[in-house]
Amino acid sequence: METVKKVTSPSVGEIFASMEYGPAPESDKIAQNWLDDHNRQFGLFINNEWVHPEGRKIYETKSPATGAVLSGTTQGNSEDVDKAVGAAREAHNTWSKLSGHERAKHLYSIARHVQKHSRLIAVVEAL
Repeated sequence: METVKKVTSPSVGEIFASMEYGPAPESDKIAQNWLDDHNRQFGLFINNEWVHPEGRKIYETKSPATGAVLSGTTQGNSEDVDKAVGAAREAHNTWSKLSGHERAKHLYSIARHVQKHSRLIAVVEAL
C-alpha cells in the first residue's frame, strides 16, 4: 500500500512566526500603467479638472519599499486654494438645489466607482 502525504498550507501562526508570505495576487503593472497614462505628474484637481499651474513646486512621491520615484505632485499655494474654494462654492449652488434622492444617486455612483476600482486603488496605495 502506497502512503500519500497530505500537503497543507502553513497556518496563520506559522506565517507570523516565519514572516514568509506568498506572492501578492495583484501585479502592479496596471497601477504602473495608470501612472504612466497620467505622465506620472499630478497637478491640482480644481473644478472637475486637473490643472498644472506654472511656477509651483513639484514634490516627488517615492515608493517606500524601493525608493523609486512614482510620480510628481504639484504643491498648491494660496491662489490655488482660492480658485478651489471658489469652484466649490459655485458647485455648491447646484448641489444644494438637488433633492436628497438625487444627491444619494451621485454619492452611490462614487461609491460604486471606488468599489469597481478598489484593487487598483489598493495596489497604488501599496506602491
